[in-house]
Amino acid sequence: MLDLLTARLQVEVYDRAPRTNNATLKTITQLLQPFRYIAWCTKDRNFTLYLALSGGFGQIFDWLYVIVAKILGRRIFIHHHSFAYLNKPSLLNNVFFSLLRKETHIVLSHGMGTALASIYKLESSNVKVVSNAAFYDSIKTTGTSTMNSSSPICLGFLSNITFEKGFVEFFDVLSQLKRRGIPHQALIAGPVASDASTVFHRMLAASPGTEYLGPLYAEAKDRFYERLNFFLFPSNYVNEAEPLVIHEALRSGAYVLACDRGAIAEILGNGAGFVSSKEAFVTAAAERIALFSRNRAEISNAQRMSFEQAQRIRKVAQVQLESLLDDISGVIPAGEDGTPEDARNSGNI
Repeated sequence: MLDLLTARLQVEVYDRAPRTNNATLKTITQLLQPFRYIAWCTKDRNFTLYLALSGGFGQIFDWLYVIVAKILGRRIFIHHHSFAYLNKPSLLNNVFFSLLRKETHIVLSHGMGTALASIYKLESSNVKVVSNAAFYDSIKTTGTSTMNSSSPICLGFLSNITFEKGFVEFFDVLSQLKRRGIPHQALIAGPVASDASTVFHRMLAASPGTEYLGPLYAEAKDRFYERLNFFLFPSNYVNEAEPLVIHEALRSGAYVLACDRGAIAEILGNGAGFVSSKEAFVTAAAERIALFSRNRAEISNAQRMSFEQAQRIRKVAQVQLESLLDDISGVIPAGEDGTPEDARNSGNI
């Protein structure tokens, strides 16, 4: 978003991400930045505030930016990337959102927008959907692998390797497939959390045919997805939103099996994947993969639908993103005579 906004407007950045583990220094830094923001606002009051909202107590610092923009009567765009305040609304959240009911809210999915508007009494007409898929490059090839009746199916897991993200369930699915006599190979990638290391390496050693690739980036990550028939994401992370790994898997033509968290079920529509509860995931996923393994043509068909869903989501999201950028930068849509107008003032954000 920063790159896209900078291409259209003069942008002043206030980075609120913590850069230190020292709690005192972190607080001081977060308190000093708004004073720089206030000084900038007094120099040029013709600005728009774009805020990537914090998921928890960071909203206390977000208040300072919002209050200044409200006092000066400026437009405010709030971009939501967390389900934390949807899954468990707090008094802090309710007070904060009471100031923002008429502002523009950007969400990841229609379901997220409906929940946000309902919980916090927002004006639904001011809620705009922009999927994370909008920020990916265009898709050039399907990436689906060719299978014959004797080749083992390939399953993958890529994430931070933590208990919440579901690596234990991934290995449990592999165990069920082995008991069912279903030929398979498995790839697992990502950094291993220190508290999960012992269990992870024990399960890896007990799972012959499973390859651990470590953390993957750029082209190595692309090659990982391209090898897969199925991508498993049994995350139980309570605030899971719209995981990028699911978009990446779909773009490569992998059929996705995941737990029903955040916006995941909405992403996996049109036959692109399967969702279940955390409790039912292992058995349900193993059964779904077993059904596919008996009909290899169905695997190819499922991968095709995954790829087509990725194309569909990105196409819609790109239109939504372009509309949002026009709105933020003050571009008025073309009038009845077809002549576009530009409502930019000083072009600051």
